[in-house]
Amino acid sequence: MSRRPFVEPLDDKEDFPEQDWETDGSGLDNVEKLTDQLYLSIGSIKAGNSSIKLKNQVLPLLDSLVGLGAIDKKQKKKLFVNIQTNDDLKSSA
Repeated sequence: MSRRPFVEPLDDKEDFPEQDWETDGSGLDNVEKLTDQLYLSIGSIKAGNSSIKLKNQVLPLLDSLVGLGAIDKKQKKKLFVNIQTNDDLKSSA
């Protein structure tokens, strides 16, 4: 019988260092970086990575893209629902 090691949940702000995509630049360069990071995160989730930290990165990325005017709130909601639905489908399989 294999046992998984106990891992304490991460709830300290120090456990989540500030990402460079949260503070670097502005304008089109920043939109491109955010979009690239979002694609990477979504791709990892769709590939089966169920990391909480990864999932927690998606919403701030979407919020940043809304703040920069790259997407609107309706698009953000649609993307978020699609990600959640895809994740729920994998969980039930």
